Amino acid sequence: MQSQMKGWTGKRLIVDLSLHRAWTEEIPDEDRETYWGGRGLNGKFFLDRIGPGITPASPENPIVFGLGPLAGTLAPCSGWTSISTISPISSPPRYAHVGLPGHWGPQLKFAGSDQLIITGKAEKPIYLAIEGEGVSFEDAKPIWRKDTVETTVAIQEEKKDRNIEVLCIGPAGENLVSFANLTNRFSWTADHIGLGYIFGAKNLKAIAIRGNIPVHLHNPDRFLQTCLALIEKMQRDPNATRLKKQGAFIALRQGSGRLGIKNFNEWSNVGVEERWGSNYLANYFHGQEGCFSCPIHCGRVSEVDGNYFGGVHFESAWSLGPRIGIEDWEKTLLIHRVCQLQGLDPTAAGTLLSWVMDCFENGILSVKELGSISCPWGDEKAALQFIEWIVEKKEMGEILSQGGLRAASFLGKGAEQVSHCWGMDLPVQDPRSSGEYTLSRILFPFEWDYLQSVSNSSLLSCKGAHSNGALKGVLALENLKVLADLNSLCPLIIARIPLVLDFEIGELLAAATGKELDENRLMESVHMTLRVERALGQRFKPQNLEYDPLPARFFKDPSEKNRIEKEAANYETIGNDRDLVL
Repeated sequence: MQSQMKGWTGKRLIVDLSLHRAWTEEIPDEDRETYWGGRGLNGKFFLDRIGPGITPASPENPIVFGLGPLAGTLAPCSGWTSISTISPISSPPRYAHVGLPGHWGPQLKFAGSDQLIITGKAEKPIYLAIEGEGVSFEDAKPIWRKDTVETTVAIQEEKKDRNIEVLCIGPAGENLVSFANLTNRFSWTADHIGLGYIFGAKNLKAIAIRGNIPVHLHNPDRFLQTCLALIEKMQRDPNATRLKKQGAFIALRQGSGRLGIKNFNEWSNVGVEERWGSNYLANYFHGQEGCFSCPIHCGRVSEVDGNYFGGVHFESAWSLGPRIGIEDWEKTLLIHRVCQLQGLDPTAAGTLLSWVMDCFENGILSVKELGSISCPWGDEKAALQFIEWIVEKKEMGEILSQGGLRAASFLGKGAEQVSHCWGMDLPVQDPRSSGEYTLSRILFPFEWDYLQSVSNSSLLSCKGAHSNGALKGVLALENLKVLADLNSLCPLIIARIPLVLDFEIGELLAAATGKELDENRLMESVHMTLRVERALGQRFKPQNLEYDPLPARFFKDPSEKNRIEKEAANYETIGNDRDLVL
């Protein structure tokens, strides 16, 4: 019976904003046990119900939030939410996935659902309030135009509940900036795929949620003992100790010459990276913050002139620092904070600004074209001016709000200088730093978390006994990322710096759900999820592209470009090669 289900709730909540109506559906047992949760169930929903031709701004384009059976439990680092939609950033729009850290997702589980489907479009600005199993459609006109902090506080005050979790957009999303994001608790963001744009297109300002239904476990004692053992193991692990101390800045010590400077026209080296990271930790780091049920607390709280804010990690900070020629941390943090408040993806903003500065420096874009202001490397005032124009869609901001690739197409120049892969923004790691890393971006550009440049080098360097060695390493890393996404676990501690292993996830799941799972059974769900995503990729794949999936300047020579493209093509033909995929 449904009431006896453990770990899962077995339900999805569907909200139609056009009708102001919400209802629940049972998730088919076959889907739940095949795709398990989170990213897998999201992909299956799109495969079953969403056909080609849909546009990101269409009311029929759903936003799908998915959780795994470990969400809302004491399982270490189980605060992540999988979100899927048709992205407005890719050119043309494609199915895309992002992982949201923080505290919002577990409340969805406490409200009785494993999935939330948002569809339709409200006639006027609203926000959703999900309290327990009830859903209300609240007037958002009083908070329209407010920034992400003001919005969160206003909703908590209106609901007289400081513990209600708010996921919201800022003015950038309201004004349909393609790379607007979502924010939870002032710090945790869902970036890269343009979710803020889609919220704005639906006239949806926020989703506030507070649940009160506990997660039922098959064997609570076994589950608790497993969680305690994993936490104790993490406390002894030297990598976990470093991660607690440095957060995602730990990535700066993984290698040298791998982070892009000035729109990837230059490379960093280990000395530059360490000085940059050490400067932040010594002078601007104030404290730590963590996701739900996290013993690591890798989030950083920053302090500048008595102002304190979270949400700064090395990926976004590098994007608004060396990537645009700024070495001064106070300038970087100022720009970063403005992006947070306006609901603008800081990494994407850095990508765009680096393109504008690169084009200005090389005479591709003139002062006249840029709105009568110059934009050289490292000019934070110009960067802030462009961000203001982008958010308000004024002056040059109307064009730039579409992202670099579309702006270049509109202007008829500068396309080769855009740092992208299949139209999606690149992380800060330079694609030329590793053939395996380049291959991973070409194969999986439509997914994102803020740890993309933190890689498990032992997996990426995996060599097989045949020509598919590099591909096997990339897929081995991707398998672990998908495994984390299926179960609402942090990809950092599963795939990037593996502190929890697959058999330990199996132990957690067995205690939570009553289903004894070995590595092969877990990887079957991973395999099915990747198959679904390949099918969705083909469904939305354009017939012709006006640009290279990855600009030619990111390859050292044409033969390397041909090799990487051949490896990527192999992936499309190995769907039935179980050993290689898994």
